[in-house]
This record gives sequence, C-alpha cells and structure tokens, in this order.
Amino acid sequence: MTDHLDHDLGRLAQPRLPRALDDVERRVALAIEDAPSARVGPSARGLVLTGIAALALGLVGGGVMAGRGEVRERPTVMLAALDAGLAPSTLLLGR
Repeated sequence: MTDHLDHDLGRLAQPRLPRALDDVERRVALAIEDAPSARVGPSARGLVLTGIAALALGLVGGGVMAGRGEVRERPTVMLAALDAGLAPSTLLLGR
C-alpha cells in the first residue's frame, strides 16, 4: 500500500499548470498600468490640515496642563549646575 503523503508529493512533483497562468504576469502589469494611479506623497492640503490639528492639540493640551495645580507648584529641575567650573563638554572628556 502506498502512503497518501507519497501520492500527494508525487502529484506536486508533476506540475500541470493551467494555460491561463501562462499570461497572468502580463495581464496584471497591464491592469496596474490602466488603473488610476494614487497620488505619490502627501497633498499640500493634507499637510496643512495635519499641522493645524497638531497645533490645536498642543495648545489645548498645554492649556489643560498649565491649569493644573501640581504642574504650577512643581519646582524647576536643573539638569546641569550652572555655577560649575567646568563646561559640560570638558566633563565628557573625563578630566
């Protein structure tokens, strides 16, 4: 008795492709060429609307955060001491 897997692999090894597949690449290429092409890149209108939306979100978000008490009461954090004798670039040299 032959194994079903051997039978299926034997069928796959003897490809009998349909004749319709012979010309499929050319037909797809022609269909792509005939299709109305989408714009390449963003439109100026889209960029302007995105910029306006980002500005509005920033202003609204900043206004909400500035009105909160814990933001106003928080002390300013200094990342580098301004009265240090060395500039940050010399600190990176390890001197």
